[in-house]
Amino acid sequence: MAENNQSGVHPVFAAVAAVVIVVAIIGAYVWVNTKPPVHAGQLVSITAYPIHRELSTGNALGGLAGSKDIYDEEIVIANVHIKSQTQLPLFLHDMWADVTLADGTTQRSTAASTSDFHAVFVAYPDLAPRQTTPILRDTTMTPGQQLDGQIIFHYPISAQQWDQRKDFKIFVQFLHQKELILDATPTASGTKT
Repeated sequence: MAENNQSGVHPVFAAVAAVVIVVAIIGAYVWVNTKPPVHAGQLVSITAYPIHRELSTGNALGGLAGSKDIYDEEIVIANVHIKSQTQLPLFLHDMWADVTLADGTTQRSTAASTSDFHAVFVAYPDLAPRQTTPILRDTTMTPGQQLDGQIIFHYPISAQQWDQRKDFKIFVQFLHQKELILDATPTASGTKT
Protein backbone atom coordinates (compact mmCIF):
# COMPACT_ATOMS: atom_id res chain seq x y z
CA MET A 1 0.00 0.00 0.00
CA ALA A 2 1.54 3.30 -1.08
CA GLU A 3 1.22 6.31 1.13
CA ASN A 4 0.90 9.69 -0.52
CA ASN A 5 1.96 12.92 1.19
CA GLN A 6 -1.04 15.07 0.49
CA SER A 7 -0.18 18.01 2.79
CA GLY A 8 0.26 20.29 -0.21
CA VAL A 9 3.52 21.93 0.99
CA HIS A 10 6.87 20.66 -0.09
CA PRO A 11 9.29 20.39 2.90
CA VAL A 12 11.90 22.63 1.20
CA PHE A 13 9.38 25.45 0.79
CA ALA A 14 8.33 25.09 4.43
CA ALA A 15 11.97 25.32 5.59
CA VAL A 16 12.68 28.40 3.45
CA ALA A 17 9.50 30.09 4.72
CA ALA A 18 10.51 29.36 8.34
CA VAL A 19 14.00 30.85 7.79
CA VAL A 20 12.53 33.99 6.18
CA ILE A 21 10.11 34.46 9.08
CA VAL A 22 12.87 34.04 11.71
CA VAL A 23 15.19 36.48 9.89
CA ALA A 24 12.34 39.02 9.60
CA ILE A 25 11.60 38.76 13.33
CA ILE A 26 15.27 39.18 14.29
CA GLY A 27 15.65 42.11 11.89
CA ALA A 28 12.57 43.83 13.28
CA TYR A 29 13.84 43.33 16.86
CA VAL A 30 17.24 44.84 16.03
CA TRP A 31 15.68 47.75 14.12
CA VAL A 32 13.28 48.61 16.96
CA ASN A 33 15.85 48.26 19.74
CA THR A 34 18.83 49.94 18.07
CA LYS A 35 19.45 53.34 19.59
CA PRO A 36 21.54 56.07 18.00
CA PRO A 37 24.74 57.12 19.78
CA VAL A 38 24.14 59.41 22.73
CA HIS A 39 26.50 62.02 21.30
CA ALA A 40 27.99 63.12 18.02
CA GLY A 41 30.84 65.40 17.22
CA GLN A 42 32.88 66.99 14.52
CA LEU A 43 36.38 68.39 14.39
CA VAL A 44 35.76 71.69 12.62
CA SER A 45 39.36 72.91 12.29
CA ILE A 46 42.86 72.60 13.72
CA THR A 47 45.37 75.39 14.17
CA ALA A 48 48.92 74.39 15.01
CA TYR A 49 51.22 77.04 16.46
CA PRO A 50 54.90 76.04 16.54
CA ILE A 51 57.22 77.45 19.19
CA HIS A 52 60.97 77.20 18.62
CA ARG A 53 63.44 78.59 21.15
CA GLU A 54 67.20 78.43 21.25
CA LEU A 55 68.67 79.23 24.63
CA SER A 56 72.37 79.44 25.30
CA THR A 57 74.04 79.36 28.67
CA GLY A 58 76.79 81.75 27.55
CA ASN A 59 80.18 82.11 29.17
CA ALA A 60 79.40 84.66 31.86
CA LEU A 61 80.80 82.38 34.53
CA GLY A 62 84.22 82.30 32.95
CA GLY A 63 83.98 78.67 31.92
CA LEU A 64 83.54 77.16 28.50
CA ALA A 65 80.88 78.65 26.33
CA GLY A 66 77.73 76.59 26.66
CA SER A 67 75.96 75.02 23.77
CA LYS A 68 72.51 76.04 22.70
CA ASP A 69 69.54 74.28 24.21
CA ILE A 70 66.74 73.94 21.67
CA TYR A 71 63.12 73.78 22.81
CA ASP A 72 60.43 72.86 20.31
CA GLU A 73 56.75 72.86 21.21
CA GLU A 74 53.49 72.74 19.33
CA ILE A 75 50.28 74.33 20.59
CA VAL A 76 47.27 72.79 18.90
CA ILE A 77 43.93 74.59 18.95
CA ALA A 78 40.99 72.42 17.90
CA ASN A 79 37.62 73.93 17.08
CA VAL A 80 34.99 71.26 17.78
CA HIS A 81 31.24 70.74 17.60
CA ILE A 82 29.61 68.33 20.10
CA LYS A 83 25.91 67.44 20.13
CA SER A 84 23.85 65.53 22.71
CA GLN A 85 21.53 63.04 21.00
CA THR A 86 19.90 61.55 24.07
CA GLN A 87 16.86 62.33 26.19
CA LEU A 88 19.02 62.43 29.33
CA PRO A 89 21.71 64.88 30.44
CA LEU A 90 25.30 64.12 29.41
CA PHE A 91 28.19 64.91 31.72
CA LEU A 92 31.33 65.92 29.84
CA HIS A 93 34.11 64.86 32.18
CA ASP A 94 37.50 65.23 30.46
CA MET A 95 39.28 65.73 27.14
CA TRP A 96 42.65 64.63 25.79
CA ALA A 97 44.28 64.10 22.42
CA ASP A 98 46.79 61.64 21.01
CA VAL A 99 49.13 62.48 18.16
CA THR A 100 50.79 59.58 16.35
CA LEU A 101 54.14 60.69 14.98
CA ALA A 102 55.82 59.52 11.79
CA ASP A 103 57.93 56.96 13.70
CA GLY A 104 54.77 55.37 15.16
CA THR A 105 55.12 56.74 18.70
CA THR A 106 52.08 58.30 20.31
CA GLN A 107 52.09 61.35 22.56
CA ARG A 108 49.13 62.31 24.73
CA SER A 109 48.13 65.77 25.91
CA THR A 110 45.29 66.62 28.23
CA ALA A 111 43.19 69.64 27.32
CA ALA A 112 44.21 72.95 28.81
CA SER A 113 42.38 73.95 31.97
CA THR A 114 40.20 77.06 32.00
CA SER A 115 42.98 79.26 33.42
CA ASP A 116 45.59 77.78 31.06
CA PHE A 117 43.24 78.28 28.12
CA HIS A 118 43.14 82.04 28.72
CA ALA A 119 46.87 82.18 29.56
CA VAL A 120 47.78 80.75 26.13
CA PHE A 121 46.24 83.77 24.40
CA VAL A 122 48.02 86.15 26.78
CA ALA A 123 51.41 84.45 26.32
CA TYR A 124 51.01 84.17 22.54
CA PRO A 125 49.16 87.28 21.34
CA ASP A 126 49.42 86.10 17.70
CA LEU A 127 46.77 83.52 18.62
CA ALA A 128 44.35 86.02 20.21
CA PRO A 129 42.33 86.65 17.02
CA ARG A 130 41.57 82.90 16.86
CA GLN A 131 40.18 82.69 20.40
CA THR A 132 36.59 81.53 20.81
CA THR A 133 34.61 79.92 23.61
CA PRO A 134 36.42 77.08 25.39
CA ILE A 135 34.88 73.64 25.83
CA LEU A 136 35.08 73.14 29.58
CA ARG A 137 35.49 70.03 31.70
CA ASP A 138 32.62 69.00 33.98
CA THR A 139 29.98 70.49 31.69
CA THR A 140 26.44 69.13 31.86
CA MET A 141 24.82 68.96 28.43
CA THR A 142 21.04 69.03 28.34
CA PRO A 143 19.19 66.78 25.86
CA GLY A 144 19.73 68.06 22.34
CA GLN A 145 22.26 70.70 23.41
CA GLN A 146 25.12 71.56 21.07
CA LEU A 147 28.52 72.85 22.12
CA ASP A 148 30.78 74.74 19.75
CA GLY A 149 34.16 75.83 21.02
CA GLN A 150 37.87 75.28 21.36
CA ILE A 151 40.11 72.79 23.06
CA ILE A 152 43.85 73.50 23.41
CA PHE A 153 46.57 70.84 23.54
CA HIS A 154 50.33 71.13 23.99
CA TYR A 155 53.01 68.77 22.67
CA PRO A 156 56.80 68.89 23.15
CA ILE A 157 57.44 68.24 19.45
CA SER A 158 58.77 70.25 16.54
CA ALA A 159 56.73 71.76 13.74
CA GLN A 160 58.28 69.20 11.39
CA GLN A 161 57.14 66.32 13.61
CA TRP A 162 53.61 67.79 13.68
CA ASP A 163 53.54 68.20 9.91
CA GLN A 164 54.66 64.60 9.42
CA ARG A 165 52.23 63.08 11.93
CA LYS A 166 50.26 59.98 10.99
CA ASP A 167 47.15 60.70 13.04
CA PHE A 168 45.56 63.07 15.54
CA LYS A 169 42.61 61.99 17.69
CA ILE A 170 40.66 63.95 20.27
CA PHE A 171 38.92 61.99 23.01
CA VAL A 172 35.97 63.54 24.85
CA GLN A 173 35.07 61.51 27.94
CA PHE A 174 31.52 61.47 29.30
CA LEU A 175 30.52 59.93 32.63
CA HIS A 176 28.73 56.58 32.21
CA GLN A 177 28.91 56.75 28.39
CA LYS A 178 31.32 55.79 25.66
CA GLU A 179 33.90 58.43 24.86
CA LEU A 180 33.51 60.52 21.75
CA ILE A 181 36.49 60.23 19.38
CA LEU A 182 37.15 62.98 16.86
CA ASP A 183 39.72 61.73 14.36
CA ALA A 184 41.73 64.01 12.12
CA THR A 185 44.12 62.80 9.49
CA PRO A 186 46.95 65.12 8.46
CA THR A 187 44.95 66.09 5.37
CA ALA A 188 42.08 67.45 7.51
CA SER A 189 41.36 71.14 7.27
CA GLY A 190 43.72 73.07 9.43
CA THR A 191 45.95 76.08 9.32
CA LYS A 192 49.51 76.68 10.29
CA THR A 193 50.36 80.02 11.85
